[in-house]
Amino acid sequence: MPPSAPLADHLEAFLKAHAQGPMVPAALYARGEELYRRWSATPPPLPAWGRFLVAMGELAAERLEDPAAASRFFLSALQGADLHGDYQAAVTAGYNQGVLQERRGHETMALAAYRTAAREGFRLGVIAANTLRASSAAVRLHFATYGDLADAALAKQAWFGWLYLRRTSPEQIDDGLRDMLGLQLCALLLPEDDPGRLAELWRRWPPHRLLTPEGWWEDGAPICLEELFAVAGESADRHLADEGADPGAPYRLLQAAAQRQRQV
Repeated sequence: MPPSAPLADHLEAFLKAHAQGPMVPAALYARGEELYRRWSATPPPLPAWGRFLVAMGELAAERLEDPAAASRFFLSALQGADLHGDYQAAVTAGYNQGVLQERRGHETMALAAYRTAAREGFRLGVIAANTLRASSAAVRLHFATYGDLADAALAKQAWFGWLYLRRTSPEQIDDGLRDMLGLQLCALLLPEDDPGRLAELWRRWPPHRLLTPEGWWEDGAPICLEELFAVAGESADRHLADEGADPGAPYRLLQAAAQRQRQV
């Protein structure tokens, strides 16, 4: 592509090459560095710029094993979100930054990155897989490090997002994310004695609504409770099988009752 072509065209060409899994990542990275040096002083207000920064960070981290460079690009994407406007890219950058720092053994920095990505994602209504990953990672890492639940709001927001995506974009929830969310649901929310108390415990735990691309989801809404009982049954079967036969059965009964009530 000629150097005189518009920046947007250069960015789209770069992103297309990156998505194809480049055979020569060093060459693509070098081209990206040229674009970055030329435009980073006055970043363009283009969503593609945010995606470009994330792609550069991923190349540096995964293909070239340069964590310092990767961190620089991820932070640029996260901190420049209001300018480039791609908030999903910003959340992905924050989550990737957390993964990068955790791999390097920098738990405090990883926790800060996860929290920032999750909180900004939920604040802006970016209900996507990486928002949920960042939130559940923050809950996991803080609990592993300090032994308590400091991110209770993030935990519920992640479950909230899970329920919403099950209804709207189930393909975003892969097995790894489902396992993490389900483990935390079983450990932190499912009642130990009476499954019938699940809705009560759920509605007692703040926050009580979640901003989504389609508006607010309330924790007492019938569709929300129906999805809650569904994930509770699936999670209990998957993670509590050693605590008795068919541990998800009570939640499936609650789900069926919620379905009937919503159809009346």
